[in-house]
Formats: sequence, structure tokens, C-alpha cells
Amino acid sequence: MTLPTSEWDEESPATKPKPGRSTPAPVGCLVFVLLSLVVLLAFVTFGIQTKIGCEWVADSVRRQTGLDVAIGGASLAWPLDLYLTDVQTKPSTTPLGSFKAREIRIGWRWGGRFDMMLSGARLEVMKIADGWVPTPFAKIGELSDVRETVLLVSEEIPLASLDIRDSSVIWNGPDGERLASSEGLGLSMRRVTLGDRPYFVFEVTSRIVRRVGGLKGLNVRRLWMSGNKCPYLEVEYSGMWDGDDVALKDWWATPPGAVKRGMGHEK
Repeated sequence: MTLPTSEWDEESPATKPKPGRSTPAPVGCLVFVLLSLVVLLAFVTFGIQTKIGCEWVADSVRRQTGLDVAIGGASLAWPLDLYLTDVQTKPSTTPLGSFKAREIRIGWRWGGRFDMMLSGARLEVMKIADGWVPTPFAKIGELSDVRETVLLVSEEIPLASLDIRDSSVIWNGPDGERLASSEGLGLSMRRVTLGDRPYFVFEVTSRIVRRVGGLKGLNVRRLWMSGNKCPYLEVEYSGMWDGDDVALKDWWATPPGAVKRGMGHEK
């Protein structure tokens, strides 16, 4: 016995796939968005490498920091880092003090913070009546105690990490006299959490340090942690110093009461 075929057993013409229709609408929109992002990223990647792109980045730096710079090259690096080369202040706009860097790399990370790397940088700050110039680096000129280093990392500059390599800093007085300098300078900073407390871990290395009074340090290395209740907890210290000014206290000096756990000695 053959049962009659129900109209529901057959495919309705409205449900049959139409010729030429292969991708559902939602998937098609997603593909379109992804392709648009690829095109936009390609445009930014290649556009930022042009002279106009470098000028746009330099203008952004000027608006954010007040520092007028020239940029030799700009590009995007993986995963989405801004990579700058041959960055330097313009002498006509910053006659006192200067800054330049062979490479600068800035990468934005989750949480709104970013990583920064500088290589081959040279900073020269000068003391004037109103403070230190160039103004964006005034806090570096004002450093008089290693415990103040953590003040350089504020929420206004939400750094997750900082790496400075093969660089130098020169501190000059009002008349152009050299107060102190560091050559072959390396500095790294990392945010860490121990238990439920946030800390900064700093490491500084310098091939040659020259301080006021002729005090000279060779192969200086210091590693310490900073927190809200403990701005300086020394982990390791090493370096050899030549000079007799044992009372000198500056950024390179170990704070009173701190226990040196490394080799060498502090003047």
C-alpha cells in the first residue's frame, strides 16, 4: 500500500538553494569586514613609511609631549608596534639640551598599557633658572635619589615595560659645564605583582659613570624593586669607583640604610 506523499515531505521551492548563492549573509559580512581591515592595515603600513607618514608621526609626538622632532623612518612591526628610526630633536626649537635615538619601538598591550624600547639613544639635559630642559625630560634632570626613579613611571604614562639599550645621558649645568654623565647605559623596568602588591623591578647598567667631583664608576650594575611602601629594595649591586668624595649622594648613590648585596663598593 502506497501512502500519499505529504507536501511537507518535499522541499519547498522557497527552501531550495538558489543557483549562485554560496555564502550565507552573516559570513559574507564577516569576510567583508576582515578584508576591509586588511586593506586598512596595508594602507597604514605602507602609508606611514612615506615622508608624509613620518611628518604625521612627528606632529603627533609634538602634540603629546611638546617636543619638536624629526623622524627618519616609521613603520609598523608585529604584532602592531610603531617602529621609528633616526629620531632627533630639531636644534632650532631646542637649543638647550637635545635628544636623539637610533631606534624607538612602542607597542600597545591589553589593559591600555604599552611597552617601549629605545636603542642608541642620547639625552642631554641642561639646568636653567626654571628647571631642566628639554622640558619633557625635566624629571630625569631632577633625579637626586635612586628611590625617586619610580616617579618617572606615572599613570599618565602607562608603561608596562621599558627597555633602554646602548644609550647615554649627560647632565649639564647653567653655564654648559658637565655635571655628570653615563655612557653605555642600559635601563629596564617591568611591572610585577607579588601576592596582591604591585611592584616595579628596575635594572640599570652603565659602562662608565662620571659624577660631580670627579668620581668615576666602571661597569656599574644595580637591580632593585620599588613599591608603594618600599621605594627601594636592593637585590644586587656591583661596580668599581675611583675617587675620594665619600659624602657625595646623587642618583647613583645607595640610599642610607640600604644593604648592598652585590660585589664592589659605593662611594
